[in-house]
Amino acid sequence: MDSEELWRAALHDFNNLMAGLQGVLDLSEPGQPMDPRNRMRLGSVLDDGKSLIDMARALALGRLPAVGVASWAEWEAGLRRRLDPMAELFRCRVEVVDTGARHSLWPEPMLQDWVAVFTRQVLPWAVPGPLIVEAEARPDAWVLRWITDAPMPPALRADPPPDAPKNLASFWLRSMAGHMDLRLEAVTGCLQIQAPRPPADPDHLVP
Repeated sequence: MDSEELWRAALHDFNNLMAGLQGVLDLSEPGQPMDPRNRMRLGSVLDDGKSLIDMARALALGRLPAVGVASWAEWEAGLRRRLDPMAELFRCRVEVVDTGARHSLWPEPMLQDWVAVFTRQVLPWAVPGPLIVEAEARPDAWVLRWITDAPMPPALRADPPPDAPKNLASFWLRSMAGHMDLRLEAVTGCLQIQAPRPPADPDHLVP
C-alpha cells in the first residue's frame, strides 16, 4: 500500500460514511424524534466513522494502542461491546463461545479490534445467523474460529486477487495481521486465526 492507495481508500470510505448518515436522515420523519431503530443505525454509522479514523491513523502514522492483557471474562466483554451494535444492525446474532479460553489472559485491545473488524466482513454471509465465534487458548497460541462457509476475504488471502477490495478495513486487517503475526486459514466449515503467545507461565495463566 502506498500513500495514494491510502488516500483513495480513506476518501472512498468517508464518502460512504456520509452516505450512511444521509440514509439515516432520509429514513427519519422530519420534525419527529428519531425512532430507536434509526437511532441505533446512527450510532453504528458514527462508531464506523471513529473506527475509520483509528484505521487511517494506524496505517498513515503507525499509531497503535498500547498492548495490555485481560482475563477472558474482561476480554470477552470488550469484544461484545464491539460486536453487539453490528449484530443488531445486520439482525444477525453473534455468539462468542468459550472452547478453552477462560484459563488464559488475552491480549487487548488490538486483537479485539481485529476480531470485530473481521467479523464485520463475515457477517453478511451469516445472515440470518447466528454466527458462532469460538475462542480457545492453546499453550502456543490464542485461536479464534468463525463457524461459517464464508470464503476468506480476498484482501487477506496469501495472494490477493487484483480485484480485492481496496478500502481502509481491508488494508488495516492485512497490516495488523502482519503486525500481530496472525496465521489465517480457511478450513472446512470455518475461518480460523491463530495469534502466537509467549510460553505459558504463571503471568499468562489464570485459575
